[in-house]
Amino acid sequence: MMDTLTENPRAVMGNNGGPELTAFDAVKINITDLYDEARLWLDGTPIETQEQADALNTLKARIKDAIKAAETQRVIEGAPHKQAIDEIQARYNELIGNNKSVTGIALKAEEACNKALKPYLLELDRQQQEAARVAREEAERKQREAMEAMRQRDAANLQQAEDAERLVQEAKQADAAASQAEKARAHAKGEGRATGLRTVHRAQMVDRQLAAKWVWLDRNEELMTWIQDQADKAVRGGVRSIAGFEVIEEKVL
Repeated sequence: MMDTLTENPRAVMGNNGGPELTAFDAVKINITDLYDEARLWLDGTPIETQEQADALNTLKARIKDAIKAAETQRVIEGAPHKQAIDEIQARYNELIGNNKSVTGIALKAEEACNKALKPYLLELDRQQQEAARVAREEAERKQREAMEAMRQRDAANLQQAEDAERLVQEAKQADAAASQAEKARAHAKGEGRATGLRTVHRAQMVDRQLAAKWVWLDRNEELMTWIQDQADKAVRGGVRSIAGFEVIEEKVL
């Protein structure tokens, strides 16, 4: 542990007449020198005197000032680029923006297309499901007929055997047609990717008590993390007594 704090000649005196430094160069030199100074100080030896504590606190203050200076310079250097990015973002937001403050006209047009297509696709989907249901019922009926014909056929009667075989083939064809109908999906083609209905699921709470029980049992770690976060916010806000918690007081720098 060093006993005194040295000055940073490069930070104080600049580059001593050498090539002109950029603002970033100056910031980097200052922070690098302060870091090297800190390495000399922080060698694992504990602080033993008030003089050492005061000197180290001075070093910490200079580091803090260097951080502020670096942050200020970062903002200054980034400002022109940020302004350009903001201008680009604003131009494109008018067209494709999608946030709380703006919805681009392209997205509005796309959403209008979806709203216009949805009723048609829903009705088409209903018709396809109904057609699939009818086809499946017909296939099951033909299968029953074929099975009954095969059961009752007389092996010595060629006509009965042919009729039974014909019914079996018809049943197979009806089953294939029903399967094809069940695979049908309502969609709009045209250029680009086809637009079709898709099934989504969402949870709607109907019983708070059962929902809370589910979270307690199945999402306990996430629940505890959230509860801890709420308690931390309350303590930072000045609350000093929370059921289920011990509010601990400790000294920090």
